[in-house]
Amino acid sequence: MKINVEFLGFPMVSDVIGKKKLQVDIPGHTVRDVIDELIRLYGKKVKDAFYDEKGNFDVMIQVALNEKTFIPADKPHTALSEGDTLTFMLLLAGG
Repeated sequence: MKINVEFLGFPMVSDVIGKKKLQVDIPGHTVRDVIDELIRLYGKKVKDAFYDEKGNFDVMIQVALNEKTFIPADKPHTALSEGDTLTFMLLLAGG
C-alpha cells in the first residue's frame, strides 16, 4: 500500500532521508507500519528520531492524517488507506 509521508520541522528524519516528502510502499495498513518501514529503510537515526531511549514514541511528535486529523501518540494502530498522507511534525516550545 502506498502512503505519502511529509516531515515538517523534523530535520532529524528529513536530513537522513534526503527530502521532506516521499511516497513509501508499506506492507501493513497502520501508522506504526509506516514508521517501521521508514526505520527499516533508513536505519537507527530514524528510529532514534521517533522513539525515546525507553522505546516510547516521542511525545514531541505530532502526526496528522490527510492534513485534517491528528492521530494521538497512543494510537499507532490507526488504520490507513491507499494514498493517504501522513505528516510528521516536531513540536517546538519557546518563549
